[in-house]
Amino acid sequence: MRNRMKTVLLFFFTVLFSVSCTSNTSVTVKSWEDVETDTFNKKIGKAYDDGLDWVGRPELYVFNLFELSDLKKISYEFSADNIETPVNIEINLIRDGFADDSVRGDIQRIKLRKNNEGRWEIVSIKRAVSCWRNEGPAYSSEACP
Repeated sequence: MRNRMKTVLLFFFTVLFSVSCTSNTSVTVKSWEDVETDTFNKKIGKAYDDGLDWVGRPELYVFNLFELSDLKKISYEFSADNIETPVNIEINLIRDGFADDSVRGDIQRIKLRKNNEGRWEIVSIKRAVSCWRNEGPAYSSEACP
């Protein structure tokens, strides 16, 4: 079961990475809300303790920590401060096509840092939503009508 999940995740990562290597700089974000990171970091810590492979590869964190099913579109942008031995990583995740009558999708900016023990931890998550009723693809922290 574990190998199958690993294979499925690797497949999705490969597909996602190959189709979304474009920059999301054209996305307009009016305001961000801070998302609490404790729950995410507890899941990461448990995965480290359980010896799960994905925790050593932060590019796979979105597949293990965020809901990605039943979406129309997923865009993923990954950047590191150093390609060989990164210490800081930023992931931008854009999800579109929520099954919701007001919220169309969201963008999340996830910042990770490798701690003194060599483990990755999320230092911040910022989130903004896009509404079905808005004109254009603007995102903000405001509630959708």
